[in-house]
Amino acid sequence: MNKAFVMRDGRALARIIHLTHRFGCSYTRIEAHAEERGFFTTIDLAGPAEALRRLDAAVQTIIAYDKETT
Repeated sequence: MNKAFVMRDGRALARIIHLTHRFGCSYTRIEAHAEERGFFTTIDLAGPAEALRRLDAAVQTIIAYDKETT
C-alpha cells in the first residue's frame, strides 16, 4: 500500500511509523520533502490485508488531526 500526504508536524510521521510496527506491518520506503505547507510525505507499507486496512484508518485519523491542529 502506498500513502502520500502533506503534514505540518513531523511528529505525525513518527506516530505513523510507530503504529506500523504495532499493527504488525512494515514500511519499505519513506520519503519526506519540505514544502511551504509542511512536509510532502510518501510511505510504502506492507503487511497482512486486515492489518493494512486498520493502519490506513489510523493514518487517516493522524493526518486529519494534523490538519486541524496546525
